[in-house]
Amino acid sequence: MSRPRRLVRRLFLAAVTLAAFVALALLLFLAPPVVHRLIDAAGSAVRLSVEPHVAYSLSDALVRDLLFSGDFGVLLGGEPLLSDTERSHLVDVGALFRMLLSVGLGGALLLALLYVRKRPWFFAALRDGALLLGVGAVFVAGAFTFAFDATFTAVHQLLFPAGTWAFNPATDRLVQLYPINFWVFASVAFSSTLILTALLGYRLARRRGR
Repeated sequence: MSRPRRLVRRLFLAAVTLAAFVALALLLFLAPPVVHRLIDAAGSAVRLSVEPHVAYSLSDALVRDLLFSGDFGVLLGGEPLLSDTERSHLVDVGALFRMLLSVGLGGALLLALLYVRKRPWFFAALRDGALLLGVGAVFVAGAFTFAFDATFTAVHQLLFPAGTWAFNPATDRLVQLYPINFWVFASVAFSSTLILTALLGYRLARRRGR
């Protein structure tokens, strides 16, 4: 194989590694026990004036709809929890999440198949992907830690249409269930998980690639 083709293969697998690690971490952070702990830390139940187990149940229903393309029509007190605008935004978020998960889990399957073959070039690409992930996660963690509002706004402006994602914490239940503190804690924990995953992946790749 020519050198340019080897370089393209290595870059492609590094990108696949990055996508796979991000998707696996995302699945972890969508798991109910993790989301519940973040809800507790953010004081969401108090903001919604409900018991903690009710906040958990509402969140679990919304996460299921994110993963399985639901309509986000969860009820609270017999009435829809969310407005049409809030539900529309979650439809956009769900489409993005499912795309990321599909690409990432497909990448994870490819990596697993290549791992079984134990080719030296595979471990070099895995190392590259882990390094790329670690550097990116450090950058993202710093951005969210030291400039959360600006970073949060920039991400939403990049990914979603204008006017579809800004909500009022005093009246909109979506941002009462998931207030700013929820996202502060989640972004730091998520970035830290990615950094740890990158370190483990890098060490594995170096050890097995020798």
